[in-house]
Amino acid sequence: MCDILTRLKKSDRGIFHSKASLQKLSAKFSAQLSDCTQQMAEARNEYLFALTAANAHLDLYYQSHLPDIMKVLDGDLYERLRDYLSLINKTELSTCRSTQERFRDSLEASLQVSRQQNLQLFLKDSSVFSPNPIQQFQPAGADKIQKLVTLIKASDEMNVLDKEARRWTSRSARDYKLKTHGERVLQRLEDRRKNASEEEVISIIQKMEEVKESVRKAEVSKVKADARVELLRQVGVDVDTWLSGAMTQADEELEQERRLSEARMSNGEMSPTMEDFDFSEFEDMDDGGEIFEESPLSLSGNRSYPTPCHVLYNYKASQADELTITQGERLEVMEDGDVEEWVKARNKNGQVGYVPEKYITYINQRVAESLSAGHIVGLSGAQCFSGILELERSDATVSLARALYDYEGQSEEELTFPEGAIIQIVRREEGGIDDGFWKGEFNGRVGVFPSLVVEELTGDDPNSSQELPSPAPPPFSPPMLSPPSNQRLSANDADPRQNGSGSAHSSPDFAATRLRPMRAAPPPPTKGTESTSSDP
Repeated sequence: MCDILTRLKKSDRGIFHSKASLQKLSAKFSAQLSDCTQQMAEARNEYLFALTAANAHLDLYYQSHLPDIMKVLDGDLYERLRDYLSLINKTELSTCRSTQERFRDSLEASLQVSRQQNLQLFLKDSSVFSPNPIQQFQPAGADKIQKLVTLIKASDEMNVLDKEARRWTSRSARDYKLKTHGERVLQRLEDRRKNASEEEVISIIQKMEEVKESVRKAEVSKVKADARVELLRQVGVDVDTWLSGAMTQADEELEQERRLSEARMSNGEMSPTMEDFDFSEFEDMDDGGEIFEESPLSLSGNRSYPTPCHVLYNYKASQADELTITQGERLEVMEDGDVEEWVKARNKNGQVGYVPEKYITYINQRVAESLSAGHIVGLSGAQCFSGILELERSDATVSLARALYDYEGQSEEELTFPEGAIIQIVRREEGGIDDGFWKGEFNGRVGVFPSLVVEELTGDDPNSSQELPSPAPPPFSPPMLSPPSNQRLSANDADPRQNGSGSAHSSPDFAATRLRPMRAAPPPPTKGTESTSSDP
């Protein structure tokens, strides 16, 4: 009896201890269940994206590319075969009266020879060339969800599907622009080939094949992007808003290219780099790898952050995550934006937000390296920004100018640059005398250039923006590649994306060949808009 009472007492104390443990375990398992559910939803979404893109690619291959390839391989074989057989039979009919009936039958049979019928018979016997059925989503385990799920990441509190909508509508518009532009280039090369010499014809044909391959890749990329956009539309994501803005910008830039090209052609000019044109952003694209892993693009190259920059135009924030900036203001770029054509910057008050990258120009790299070495380490917030401003004021030689026109150096001492290029001015006068030539640095090269073909950029003069020409959008790096480090940022050089050196082919005909409208960032203000905004 005593043993029983003793056990009951111990059991009573153990009950409360067991309940507390069970509550802790229940909370722990609930948290783990929530995390697992979130991870499973993310994995499911990625799976659906990849599966949709793969199905779209397969459908395009079997519906378009494979028939085209087979047609090219066959050539005019069947037409020639039909003609030859018909000719033989007709000759025999005219020379061999005795066998006229047989050859008439043979003629009728020969006339029925066609590529389409032979192709149908071939496809019937060879199932490997027939389109595969659409791949269906295969849920994992007991998962019954077979569509995209809305996710909110705590890092930026933004709908992940909205980000995907911006990303893939931008990709679709970019590929549409590249495809359209490539077709125009093919037409130009074809026209040029007709009047070219035999030596030039070979290189032109080779370039045409490269452009055709680039157009094909752009077409494949657009089909997959459109498939993803359609998948997002099916779950209720408002993709039409993003798609409309991106396509409008693409059409505007294509029209701008067309008008510029027509203006050059009407003046009797021909772009010297037309035959050198290519779609370099596709050279290293791996279609297979892209199907399973397409992360947001980073165009920062090897730039170290934070990096100081100079504001070229006023911009008023239109969303909560953006930053209002004024012309002449100095900012500190913290990192690339969550989408293309935007960067995250901090002003002197410590406010952080996204700003359009075209509205700023990066300060001389030598200044950035000095800041990284002696002014930014160990500082943060307003202290770090104060150090940037102090060092910039101490370096009086840092001044920039924008090219008003294309200029080609007449000697080895002179610089060559396109319209809209940002040049760092090294010296204006020689021995106290201004001879009309300034010394500057562009794309890592130091040389002289006429001061009449540039406009100095000053942030202190409020009226300076009225004198600026309407700048064409500067060419920027391809969305799928990380540009070489020697092109992205070299010592004592402004950012190549601002000075137009991001591509070796800077002909005005192709000055705006690349599109990055992830968020439909506003273009830099033109001369007309700047003059209007400055009027009282």
